[in-house]
Amino acid sequence: MLILLLAVGLFLFLGGLRLMSSGLENLCGSSFAAGVQHFTGNRFSAFLCGLIFSALTQSSSLVTVVLVGVVNAGIIGLRPAIAVMIGANVGTTVTGQMISFDLYEYALYFAVSGAILIVAGRQRHRQVGRALLGLGVLLFGLENMGGALAPLAESKFAQNLLSSAAAYPLTGIFTGAALTALIQSSSAVVAMAISLAKEGVLSLAAGAAVIVGADVGTCVTTLLAGLGTGIAARRTAFAHLFFNLCSVLLVLPFFSLFIRLAAASSDTLPRQLANAHTLYNLGGAILLLLFLGPFQALVESAVAPGNREEKRIFSRFGELIKRHL
Repeated sequence: MLILLLAVGLFLFLGGLRLMSSGLENLCGSSFAAGVQHFTGNRFSAFLCGLIFSALTQSSSLVTVVLVGVVNAGIIGLRPAIAVMIGANVGTTVTGQMISFDLYEYALYFAVSGAILIVAGRQRHRQVGRALLGLGVLLFGLENMGGALAPLAESKFAQNLLSSAAAYPLTGIFTGAALTALIQSSSAVVAMAISLAKEGVLSLAAGAAVIVGADVGTCVTTLLAGLGTGIAARRTAFAHLFFNLCSVLLVLPFFSLFIRLAAASSDTLPRQLANAHTLYNLGGAILLLLFLGPFQALVESAVAPGNREEKRIFSRFGELIKRHL
């Protein structure tokens, strides 16, 4: 019964997240590819471009997958693409920030308001309605997941696993990465971690490790998008993985300090976890933006071009992007 409740909650959360993302994406316009071309003159504007679009659509995977297609189309180069991707990683932490507040009691209001706008509103209002309905469904799903995960506090296996994750961050990182690769949503894993924290099951150290791992696991989507593309697009896909791996390597030696900073950021555990996610991504982003040149050289040396003509499964996508710019 608990597994069914968790599955239903996860289904509602992911469905609501996609509905909200779809509404926001349509509301903001689907001109991300054109925006990338115009606002990537330097690393900082490119970073802001990725951050804003990811924060609005609540999907760093969407940004990075589109980015692979944009690079494959030859619209922008590797360096601005890396900066956009770094911004997208920071932007997606808005999901955790939103979830960490107790908004469950407003779920019905969001859903009903969204449904009314979809039925009675004009085109632009309908997209707002989709976003609100998606937010309401997302919160319903999150509440269900919280109820399903609460009994884990009494499970010996879960207690041992979470204790291990708190004592050995790599255990939590591997757990978060595996879960995200499996369900293809880092936002869902972050949501589960915050739900467990609200139920008193998860400590700050264990939760932060799982959330860090979730960022690594989400790279699977981008790597799949890079299969069969040109060398520049493949490097963009691998840059996403390298960025997250570098961030892990940077935070591990200072993990205790990182946890203390997160603990000092708020009085409540869910807010501390959300702040830890933002702090982690922002810290990694600042460091890699400052050393963008060497990081690009690392990616280029690690992902060498093939000797034969490469098959491009994204060629149609690239042509489509070019045609609409």
